[in-house]
Amino acid sequence: MNRQDTTATNLANQKKAALLFISDWPETERIGYNEEGGFSGAGDWSAWATVTIAGKDYQEDLGLSLVGGDPLPAPIPNSTPAPVPITFSDGSSGVLG
Repeated sequence: MNRQDTTATNLANQKKAALLFISDWPETERIGYNEEGGFSGAGDWSAWATVTIAGKDYQEDLGLSLVGGDPLPAPIPNSTPAPVPITFSDGSSGVLG
């Protein structure tokens, strides 16, 4: 896989991981990726991001099958996701939701 393919894959995975995260924490206000991400030795993809919830930043390792990092607040029951600004590792940005 060449560098462009790897970057494209990582950016697509960043979006997928962000959407999965937002589905579990719909009160998320912003996500900004700190790195491109990649696959671990176990084959799981993840990337570190700064996630803002209730005005507080959390450092989270967002993955396609797991999330780790700072302890997060409990999700608000029956919360409806609002549009979430996202900044990808390449500096591009968008809104999810």
